[in-house]
Amino acid sequence: MNKLTDYVLAIRTTGSPPVPDVAKTVDLVPGDGDTISSVIDGLRASGLTPADFRARVIFLAPEGISGLVPYAALCGFAGRRIDVYADGTVLEFSRLDRGEAFVDAGKPSEFLVWAQVGGPTAEGVLTVQLGPGEHGLVSPEAASVIRYAARLRMVPPDSARDALAMFVLVSALRRRADDRFPYLSTGTEPVPVSKEDPNQGVDLETVRREAARYRQEFRAARKGAEVVPPVPVSARNRRLAEANAVDIRELLQRLGSSPDERSLWRCPRPRRHRNGGENPSMKVFGDNRTRCHHCDPEKVGPVRLAVDALDITPDEAANFILNSDRVINMCAA
Repeated sequence: MNKLTDYVLAIRTTGSPPVPDVAKTVDLVPGDGDTISSVIDGLRASGLTPADFRARVIFLAPEGISGLVPYAALCGFAGRRIDVYADGTVLEFSRLDRGEAFVDAGKPSEFLVWAQVGGPTAEGVLTVQLGPGEHGLVSPEAASVIRYAARLRMVPPDSARDALAMFVLVSALRRRADDRFPYLSTGTEPVPVSKEDPNQGVDLETVRREAARYRQEFRAARKGAEVVPPVPVSARNRRLAEANAVDIRELLQRLGSSPDERSLWRCPRPRRHRNGGENPSMKVFGDNRTRCHHCDPEKVGPVRLAVDALDITPDEAANFILNSDRVINMCAA
């Protein structure tokens, strides 16, 4: 379980608790106007860049459900889920499964234009519930409704922790290429009149897409960047690059891992897994990086994997990858 001191950057919004233990904080304060445009304006004014999310980032949620909209914007801008501090607890959403593990009852017999999860039963809208617990228990029938409804209203519980946990679970269940966000609803909106009915609450998927579009502006700006003379690469960085070029499958084998018939590898960090990493959970990608769906919020290369698995520095990891005898003796000492 992570602690606040494990994070480099904390992002606050209106009503967020003070956090003295994080190295740096940034405020995302929504501006004027409608809910969606105001939170995107606040994101622009915050000064955050995509590079900030290469570090360990956490969102400090205010009480209640008011943090859901800025959190949706941050996930869209980061291109992934980020962890949250809510009601005194660190919620490691970046390491949760994608939602495929939840079994559903199959596609509904009739196409669902609208449905609702949570809250009292809504007149004219098929309504399902999640069970109690931090992440909620999902019946196969409820999973089918959440997963296959074209549009989904979500009525969250009152506490910040439970509301955010529900949001992440529902979004993961609806995942296609990315998590697919629901509408933030009170459950009292009128019966929808069309698939694009704007009167059903706050469309958190639109928030995500607008924030992702803002992220694309940074990529477009980089294309026109001024060309500067190259800086000589240090001997240390050349060695790290050489280590990162080693076939990561060879490194996995040296760390005691092996692939199964599906080409999934056992994670060499068993201490992070409840079952000691017995179930293969790592996929090797064509860019010579790998990712454990439990441990890694993003793909990692050989050096970073060795750092995590052996609890050593990047320089020691490069030595291990390029000269195993030297590092084994060094680690033993």
